Amino acid sequence: MDVLNSFLDYLQNTYQSKQTIKSYFLDVSQFIEYKKTYEVNEQDINAYILFLSKSKKSPSTIKRKLSALSVFYDYLKKSGVYNFNFDSIVRPKSSKPLPKFLDIDETITLIENIQSLRDKSIIFLLYASALRVSELVNLNIEDINFSNNTIFITRKGNKQMSVPTSPKALKTLKDYLGDRKNGPVFLNKYNKRLTSRSIENIVKKYAKNSLLKDISPHTLRHSRATHLLNNGMDLRILQRFLGHSSILATQVYTHLSLQDLVKAYDAFHPLSKKD
Repeated sequence: MDVLNSFLDYLQNTYQSKQTIKSYFLDVSQFIEYKKTYEVNEQDINAYILFLSKSKKSPSTIKRKLSALSVFYDYLKKSGVYNFNFDSIVRPKSSKPLPKFLDIDETITLIENIQSLRDKSIIFLLYASALRVSELVNLNIEDINFSNNTIFITRKGNKQMSVPTSPKALKTLKDYLGDRKNGPVFLNKYNKRLTSRSIENIVKKYAKNSLLKDISPHTLRHSRATHLLNNGMDLRILQRFLGHSSILATQVYTHLSLQDLVKAYDAFHPLSKKD
């Protein structure tokens, strides 16, 4: 393909490192062989990222390939051949150690050994809907839809979405709320909204008492994602459920419409089954 030959000339005139030239040219060639064209959109690039992930490519390898494609599309744009804004593509972050997670039996033990309705609801919701602490703290009663088992939350980047939760978790929550119809969901003894620090202390207290483990609220989020994936949930649906902007953020758990999401959740979540 002529565009590849001209890109190789560009690399040789721009970079001194033979290894960089070889790697970038090979990465771009492989992408065009995969796509059969250099004309793409953001969905095409995300699909390629997912393909690389499923092919067991490491985040660092994917990041390098995306860098090569960024150089390629910048070259095409400058040359007047093709205009595609590669800056909109979310890049993988540097690898971090995986957070701890609980197995199913530990999760059930943790939840069932809590007598306080408030604290049980907190831990149940953190797990069942894979909530971040900030999302739980900011919940208002008006955000809970008891009729279709969903909650409305604001996620990172001020993204608002409804996510499914466990009917059992909502039953516990309804018992805790009693006659309250509006305002913050979780209150302290002064009837003020609980803080993130308070939630963290609650999780640590019960995990230490029943499991002899030191965990954080994020451990429950990670546990939920791991259990869903291990039970067969599609990575794309899991990405949507967790609110990840990039499939690469969801890939860490591999060691649509709201209706589709609720159906998938009911099918795969081990604690969503009704008695």
